[in-house]
Amino acid sequence: MTEKSSSKQKVKVIEIDVLKPHKPNLVEFGQILCDLKSVQNANITVYAIDEKTESIKATLEGESINFDEVQKAVDEYGAVIHSIDKVIVGKRKVIDVPIVSAKEVTK
Repeated sequence: MTEKSSSKQKVKVIEIDVLKPHKPNLVEFGQILCDLKSVQNANITVYAIDEKTESIKATLEGESINFDEVQKAVDEYGAVIHSIDKVIVGKRKVIDVPIVSAKEVTK
């Protein structure tokens, strides 16, 4: 059995699935997230829209992302985090490698 480290590794990237109202708009929502002390960049994509809401995927980058701070900001603007879909944790950012199926490799 390994001993737990007393220091937490830093969250470099987090991808969240969010349901948000139309206001604030996508640009404003991205700026709100980037105004957080721990977030340096935000890449946001809308994948569904209905009468009152938008479903978005937000990929956030930073040196040490504070998830509690992100969640508080999302909640403050009437949005809800549905899931955390991806996390990169460590001393440095890992290169994101696309998943390739065996079928594609044998072509």
